[in-house]
Amino acid sequence: MTKTGLETILYEHGGTLSKFCYSLCKNEADADDLFQDTCIKLLKSDFVSHSQNETLSFIYKTCLNAFRNTYKAMRRKKEAEITGLSKEYVENLPDKTADDQTYEDLYIAVNSLPYKYKTVLTLIYFEDMTEAEAAAILGVPQGTVKSRLFKAKQLLKKELERK
Repeated sequence: MTKTGLETILYEHGGTLSKFCYSLCKNEADADDLFQDTCIKLLKSDFVSHSQNETLSFIYKTCLNAFRNTYKAMRRKKEAEITGLSKEYVENLPDKTADDQTYEDLYIAVNSLPYKYKTVLTLIYFEDMTEAEAAAILGVPQGTVKSRLFKAKQLLKKELERK
């Protein structure tokens, strides 16, 4: 990919990619590192965009692969509980209909889910993808995405009922 191609992709999808990196890493420093790793991998690839869906799929796949490669040890460790969100993050949430504490509780609950469920939820509900698109990005059958989504919603419901 050329530098110009990467600049175009980042101009169009950089914000979305950044949010996706943050949702995977749970902290700003690791998300920035993942974003940079993803950009380097994109730059080194020979990908040529034909459609927006194809481009988004390739970006998400590249980001997930970079996350898997770089953060395997982090996923194996028991993650520390999140104590709070930055005010800036909460203020930038779209269509804010609840108070900050509700968003913080939801964010904590989603991030407490195992990786495979959290990723499916993030792709489908936060990135507005279809089950087929999420399946293509994750490299699993669409039925697996459906079952993970079902299980994720059950786990999320249990977690939120405890609060």
